Amino acid sequence: MLEFEDIEDDFDITSSIDEEIEILDEAYRNAYAIVTGKMTVRDLLNKTPDMIFLPFDPNDAESFARILDDVIKYFEENEEYEKCAELISSKKQLDDPR
Repeated sequence: MLEFEDIEDDFDITSSIDEEIEILDEAYRNAYAIVTGKMTVRDLLNKTPDMIFLPFDPNDAESFARILDDVIKYFEENEEYEKCAELISSKKQLDDPR
């Protein structure tokens, strides 16, 4: 049985969690920029050609629709209500493209 003491001392779980939180933040901010039309995936790749983080598959529109509510909730929890309003407006346009 693996005990807590068996885990190497140099593994810092806090920094790992902090890094994951930063990646999630970047992914949601990238999603916000894309859905609101402020940037495209190509723009993001031109800005950072090595790697970009997105919480959806840019080649699958359905994957974006599935996470949009999570993105809105993320900005609501961070009290970034202007972003929430923009995302909700964009979601309405996606749901009713007339």
